[in-house]
Parts: sequence; C-alpha cells; structure tokens
Amino acid sequence: MVPHCKSKQPRGGREPAVTRRSAARCLRLPQQPDNASRSSVTLIAAVVGCVLWSLADGAQADWPLVRGNAAATGAVKQPLVKEGQELEVLWTYEAKDSSIEAPAAIVDGVVYVGDLDGTFHAVSLADGKPLWTKKFEQTGFIAGTAVVDGGLLVVDYNGVLRRLSMQDGAEAWQVDAQSDLYAPANVHDGVALLATDAGDLLAIDTATGDEKWRYTIDQPLRCWPTVIDGRAYVAGCDAMLHAVDAATGQELEKVAIADPPDSIPAYADGQLFLCTAGGVFQALAAKPLAETWRYPGRGQGNELHAVALSDELVIFGTHQKQVVALDRKSGEPRWEFRTRSRATSSPTIAGDAVYFGTNRGRFYAVSLADGKELWQENFGGQFIASPAISNGRLVVGNTDGTLYCFGAARE
Repeated sequence: MVPHCKSKQPRGGREPAVTRRSAARCLRLPQQPDNASRSSVTLIAAVVGCVLWSLADGAQADWPLVRGNAAATGAVKQPLVKEGQELEVLWTYEAKDSSIEAPAAIVDGVVYVGDLDGTFHAVSLADGKPLWTKKFEQTGFIAGTAVVDGGLLVVDYNGVLRRLSMQDGAEAWQVDAQSDLYAPANVHDGVALLATDAGDLLAIDTATGDEKWRYTIDQPLRCWPTVIDGRAYVAGCDAMLHAVDAATGQELEKVAIADPPDSIPAYADGQLFLCTAGGVFQALAAKPLAETWRYPGRGQGNELHAVALSDELVIFGTHQKQVVALDRKSGEPRWEFRTRSRATSSPTIAGDAVYFGTNRGRFYAVSLADGKELWQENFGGQFIASPAISNGRLVVGNTDGTLYCFGAARE
C-alpha cells in the first residue's frame, strides 16, 4: 500500500506493517483439477500447456502491468465464471515465512510476483507449481512487475529497479534510484517510466538500464505513471496532475487536483480517473487537462490506490468499508456495496463481476450491474495486493504468504 503524501518514509528503512499469520483458512479448498497432475516443472511445459488451454477457452490476453495495461483500467471482458459455474480456489502457492503485498504479473501462462522478504517467484498459472525463485538479500518487494521484451522489471523497497530474466530470474542490470520507490514501472517504446519518492520521473532504457531523461518536481511522486498516446500522466504530492512527453521528458501541461493523490490515474475514452488522499474522486479530461466532475468522499484516506473501469462505470474501494460504482460520464452514484472491513485490495473487473479483497482476509465477487454479492469467503491474513487476471483465472496474494488462484471449477 502506497503511503499518503503527508507521510515520509526513510530510504531503505521501511518495515512492513503487517502481521504474518498461519495459513489457516475458513474455506476447505477443492481438489486440484485433473490437469494439476501434469508435469509443469519446466517453463517450456507451462507455457505450452497454457497456450493450448487458452486456445480451447478463447481466453483473453496477458496481464503484463500492475493494472493489466498501460491505461490502468484493471478490467478484462472475459468472465471468470459462466452461467451454471461456481467460483473456486483452483490452487494455492506458498511464499514460506513471508508476505505477498505486491500484485502479480501474468504472461504466457506464468505468474510473476515478489514477496516482502526479497524472494521473487515464477509460478505456473495452470497448476500453481513453482518454476523458479530468486532471492535478493536485505530487501523486499511491495510493488508490481512490468513484463516487457522478454524481461521482468521489478522494484524493491530499497529503491532499486532491476531487469530479471523471465526464464530463471537472472539479473541483467540494476539501477539505484537513490530514493524510495512505491510504484512499479510502466513501459513505453522500450523505456521504463519510474516515479520516485525524491520527486523524479525517470526514463530508463529497458535493454541497457541507461537513463534517457529525468523529469523533476519538488514533492514526492508515489503513483504509477499512466501512459496514453505518448503522454505520461503522473500525480504528485504537490497536488498536481502532470502530463509529460514520454519520449523526451518535457512537461506538456499540469492541472491542480483536489488533494495530494492516493491513486493510479486510470484512462478511458479521453478521461482520467483518480482519487485523492483527502477522499475526493475526480474525473479529468486528458487533453487538455481539465476537471470534468468530482465525487466528494467521506474523509481523509477514504479511497484506495486504483480503480477499475467498465464501459459505463468507474469502481473503487474505500477505507469506509465500501466499494462504490459511479457513472463514468457523470460521476453520479450507481451502487454501493458494504463490506465487513476495509476494501484494501483494489477492485478488478472480469466480465460482469467485480473482485476485491479486504484487510480482514475476506475476498468478494459482486455484480458489476448492481453491486449485489455473488460470492465471498474468508481466508484470513490480509488482501492488500490487487488481483491480476489472465486466461480465465484470477491471481492475488495475501499477507500470510499465500498466492491464490480463483476460477471456475474445471471437469
């Protein structure tokens, strides 16, 4: 979870504010599907198996970035379950004696995720079998992964950006940002865009690790830069939304927002959507930058860090034990779902359902149309990471070190 702009963390000194729990959960896991017994110990076998499975299911694309794509929509068209099917836990994977707060990336049937104690994991999406792990000493991972051109771009809480091999986790290069990093990299035309707590937006060549340009403000940048049409949009602790040329680093324009940000800007149809640490939700025209509507929240820390966008709705979770859906064009409320605890795992849309978790370990599916509960289970721990979806499966980590894969039960 990204700290609010008012809080300042010392570089390299961040300690996770989570309590590790046992893996005891209230749901009795279903038997593994038949295909879980197939050998998946090599990366090649996992990729081939998932490609065949995807062709059979007509499944959607990979999930290579923190909210699925460069626009940060957090949504896919394909549903996880169809009429007559039930949502189940298909497999679990354990990051032993650690915690998973970072969202996963999924590419070519492989799940990539780092844990809080510095181990990076590659796991088969088909059956949850480990493919490889890579340990990094005296650090940990709280941000997501960007998968680009055969490599993994990962940031740790000591302020280091690394490029790792997708095959075995071998490190190709590393860049010390000389600052805390709370957001993963986005990628545009072979360049990684990285926001730093020192107030820099860095452009790093994804092949070599060389710095291409640097854009700087006098306040921290803690949110992921959203890239659309060659423009990088990044919200700063100066309570401004900045539009930067993704090729040159030149500032194109900026506009004041209600408060310092608490959100990844998400984009659709010419508009950007973000929430602030003061609890205000805003929609802004992307070019030129201008507010189109705002929805007042219920106090500081109300909204979380990412939204999900459907064709008609914008959906976000809050610290007030609710998930809210607003009309994307007008900002008018469409529905509200009350939770038993804070909705700390940002919502993700798959087809006609919205999926999210809470800080008390409960995971939900609710109807996209009206917000009615479709399914929920209590797993213990905390869901802080946002879900990732690929090939009809949803993957999300828990602070007790468990990586869950949800989907329709398969015969």
